[in-house]
Order: sequence, then structure tokens, then C-alpha cells
Amino acid sequence: MMKKIVLMMIALLLGVTSVAMAVEATGEGPSKEQALVTAMRRAVEQGVGTYLKSSTTVVDSALVDDKILSHSKGYVTSYKIIKEGKTEDGFSVTISAKVDSKTIKDDIDALTILRKSVGNPRILVAFSKKGEGAQIFKSKDFVEEIYNGIVETLTDKQFRVVDKASSEKFAQQVAATHEIDVDLNQAAAFGLKYNAEYTLLYSVSGTVKEGAVSKGVTLRIKTQLIDNTRSQVVTSKVVEQASSAQTVESALEKAARDGGKKIVNPMIEIVEKNWMDQQQNGSLYTVVIDGVDDPEGDRKIHRYV
Repeated sequence: MMKKIVLMMIALLLGVTSVAMAVEATGEGPSKEQALVTAMRRAVEQGVGTYLKSSTTVVDSALVDDKILSHSKGYVTSYKIIKEGKTEDGFSVTISAKVDSKTIKDDIDALTILRKSVGNPRILVAFSKKGEGAQIFKSKDFVEEIYNGIVETLTDKQFRVVDKASSEKFAQQVAATHEIDVDLNQAAAFGLKYNAEYTLLYSVSGTVKEGAVSKGVTLRIKTQLIDNTRSQVVTSKVVEQASSAQTVESALEKAARDGGKKIVNPMIEIVEKNWMDQQQNGSLYTVVIDGVDDPEGDRKIHRYV
């Protein structure tokens, strides 16, 4: 009986140690502490890489960076500093560490399941005519080329996009107002009307150079990404896109589509991170009450909200 118990304990111990992967990693930083943190992160990166190579799991790199690598210390069960020293910029630390590969696997699998279950958010893409720029940068055909470039990139990344008719209706409402800037509450409310979690507003300005042989165009595309549930700007981006052709129209068309694609890429990771944070941590909703002038009526509404 005692022999069986000893064998069971050995088996259990082997099972526990099998989840810890031994790795060696080096980190640098302005201080020894920061160098150690970097070394731990790189140790965990090895654990993540090992699991992903041996698995068919596909997970977004930004999601892994935010949810796992930024908490690397929690996945390092033990470590030993085997080398340390000063560098020109600070310190270097090399560690021999044991990484909890089972917890990494479980957490990546959980993130993957959550990612698949919630999918990608729905986005309303709309043009704002309130931006500066010559009339040539506000023509319907030109604006549509930018729109098509943005939508094409979003749909390629499996994002859902509100239909073009609704987008044009929103743009018309924005143009009809007299404010210099788009009101966030109005933009968010309109986006939610079409079941869009985010609104992406873009405006464009630029320059045209007419040479003897070809025409050159440089566009400056500005975007704002609005979280409709919170009436908050998540991020703002600006990109420049140049193009040349035999005619101004051709140069504009190419620059518009390429610029539309270019502006989306730096926003994708931000959208995905913001969206996943909401799914994991819950959402804060902003309720906008408009058209109520009676103070007593306003108080009654607030009591029910």
C-alpha cells in the first residue's frame, strides 16, 4: 500500500513539473530591475512561441501582448540570474527561468474562445466635410475612393461595416450642422442607431502639383475612431499618401484608395484591444437625452434611468 502511495506521489510530482518549461532569456534596461522585467517578458515570449508553433491556434499578436506578455511575471514560476552587467545604456540581465507553459496554453485558449465568440465589432465609416481642403478633395467620386479603401481593408480583417447608404445619410447630417467639429454625442447616437459599436470619421486635405509630364497629388487623411457606447474618441490618426499620374483625376483616385487602406492599418490593433477589454471588463454606456426642455420632465427621466 505504501509503495502505491509513493508511486502516485511521484507521478503527481512529474505531472506538476512537466508544465514548467526551462528557458534562458536576456533583458536590457535603464536599471537592473527593468532589465529583469524585460528578461522575464522574453522568457514568457519563448513559452508563447513554443505553444503556438505546436498548435493550430491562431491568436492576435496585440491580444497576446496586452493580456499575457504585459503580465509576464505571473507566468514565471521561478528564476535565477546567471549573468548581469552594465551596458552603455544601463544594465543587462540573463536569467534561467521556469515558465508555466500550461497556464500560458490555458490563457491563450481562453482568449481565442472569447475572441471567436464575440467576433469583431460593427463600424460606421463616414466622411466629414468639416475638414479643411479644396473642393476637389470633397467631390463624391474622390470621397468614395477613400471610403472604398477603408471598407475594403476593414472587411478583409473580418470587421462588419454599416452599409454605404447609412454612411452617406450620416455624412449629410454632419454637413447640415453649423458646428466646426462633429458633436461626439450625435456621432455616437447615430452609430448606435445602426447597431455600430464604433464610428470612424475621416476628412481629407492635400495639394496638387501639375507638371509638364505628370500630375502629382499628396493627400492628408485624418480619422477619428469613436466608441459609440461611451461617446469617446478612442484614437485619432493622420496619414499622408502621394501619387502621380498623367491626369489629376487618376492621381487622386489612386492616392485616395491607397490612403484609405493605409489609414486603417494602425487603427486595427487599437479597435481590437478596446473591443476585447469591453467584453472582458464590461462596458460603460453613455445615455444622451436630447429635446427635453422642461426641467421637471428632465428630472423624471433621470429617476428612471
